Amino acid sequence: QMSPHHLLLALAMVITGSINTISTKLADMQCIPDDRISDPPLQCSATSSGCSEGCRQFNHPFAQAAGMFGGELLCLIAFQIGRLAKYLCFDSNNEDSKNDASPREGFPPTIFALPALLDMLGTCTMYAGLTMTHASVFQMLRGSVVVFTGILSILFLGRRLGAHHWAGMVLVMAGAFIVGLSSVLGHAEGSGMQPSNPFLGNLLVVLAQVIVALQMVAEERFLKSYKI
Repeated sequence: QMSPHHLLLALAMVITGSINTISTKLADMQCIPDDRISDPPLQCSATSSGCSEGCRQFNHPFAQAAGMFGGELLCLIAFQIGRLAKYLCFDSNNEDSKNDASPREGFPPTIFALPALLDMLGTCTMYAGLTMTHASVFQMLRGSVVVFTGILSILFLGRRLGAHHWAGMVLVMAGAFIVGLSSVLGHAEGSGMQPSNPFLGNLLVVLAQVIVALQMVAEERFLKSYKI
C-alpha cells in the first residue's frame, strides 16, 4: 500500500517531469542564427512556419540528453555520501536473513551497462521526437510506457496481470491513440511555431516508451537477483 511519502514522490515526479518537458520544448523552439551561411543575421524571430530568414531552430536532442545525464551523474555524489554515512553507522550486530530466496550480496558492476544503454537510447529517441511534435502530446504519449511494461513483464518476468491491470492498460492505450491521432489530423490554431512532423515525432516517442519498458524490466530482474 502506498504511503503519503510515496504519493509525495509521485507528485514531485509528475511536476518536475512536466517542467523538464516544457523547458526542453522551449529550447527546441528557439531561433538562432544559422552559422552554415556566410552572413547570418544578428537577431532571429519565430513565426508559425518556422524561423525568420537566415535562422534555424535549436534542434539538438542529443545535446539535451547529454545534459540530463550529466545532471543524473551528480546523483552519484549523494549516493556516495549516503553510502559513507551507512558505513560509519553500521551496526555489526544487525543480522540479515540469508536464505536462498534473498538476493545475493555481491553484484557485478557490468549489470548496469544494459539499463544505462537502454536509458540513453530511449531518452535520445524521446528528445528527437519532441523536436517534431507538441510538448503536451509528448507528455501524454509517455504514459503508454505502462502498457509496454505490463506486456514485457509477462514475457520476461513471468508476471500475471489482473483484470484491473488489463483494463487500465486498454484505457491508457486508447487515450494515447486518440491524443496522437488528433495531433496528426487536427488543424493547428494560433500564431505560435508549429511542429515540423507530428506523425514521425509521435512515432519516435512511442518507440522510446518500448525501449524504456525494456529498461524497467531489465532493472527489476537485476534488483530481484542481486542486493544492490
